[in-house]
Amino acid sequence: WETDAGLGVASQGTAKIKRPRTALPSGLATAATWDVELANQGGRMIGSEARADGFNVMLGGSVNLLREPRNGRNFEYAGEDPLLAGRMVGAQIAGVQANGIISTIKHYAVNDQETERGVANFLLEEDDLRMSDLLAFQFAFESGNPGSVMCAYNKLNGDYACENRFLLTQVLREEWDWPGYVMSDWGAVHSTAKAANAGLDQESGFGLQRDDHFGDKLAEAVATGEVSEERLRLMVTRILHAMFDKGVIDNPVVGDESLIDFEANRAIAQADAEAGIVLLKN
Repeated sequence: WETDAGLGVASQGTAKIKRPRTALPSGLATAATWDVELANQGGRMIGSEARADGFNVMLGGSVNLLREPRNGRNFEYAGEDPLLAGRMVGAQIAGVQANGIISTIKHYAVNDQETERGVANFLLEEDDLRMSDLLAFQFAFESGNPGSVMCAYNKLNGDYACENRFLLTQVLREEWDWPGYVMSDWGAVHSTAKAANAGLDQESGFGLQRDDHFGDKLAEAVATGEVSEERLRLMVTRILHAMFDKGVIDNPVVGDESLIDFEANRAIAQADAEAGIVLLKN
């Protein structure tokens, strides 16, 4: 049960049924506080309201670096410095997951603009990538240990992020030894066998995809040997590992909005806003 995420619990349901939930300032404002504990408190607040709404997977936090000042998603992100962004978003992720739910770090990787996001191909030398965008993710992984990663829309050095073996297998699995599962962004999957074999575990956004790549097509790919049964078992195992590791299975969510302390949560949001605007002090 998934919903967005980074600045508060997104309202789900029909247009006539909207549930008021506490909103944090932008990710840029939170980063400007330089306050890791405050970021953690914000994450704990978001996670507690998500649990009260019956959600067990939050689609955030976001640690893409600010490369394009006109990017339509900059409000979600934590600025242009890898250390600051990674530490702050990692603290928020840890706070969300303290509620016994999964936090999803995104958008992996270099999804730094909205314009032509589905076709843009970002070209970075490996050393430069490791000292910038990947470094921010690495810091966030070390401090937040997210249960899930969301691969991005764009291409990186020629391959779509959701079928990019360098990102999904070499870096995540072989170098960082990360055990969770990779989900796609909504509509970001372009293949079945290539994506599965590169390291994608879950296709997200059925109905927004160009095709249902991980439905009947995945079954056919396993039957023909394009995707091995071993790989399929590994995909399932990684999803289940995160669900057990983060407490989703042993402590199931039960929606009960009476558990939300709106007054306390508003105080966290206000403290975040006040600290974030005092730039000279910070």
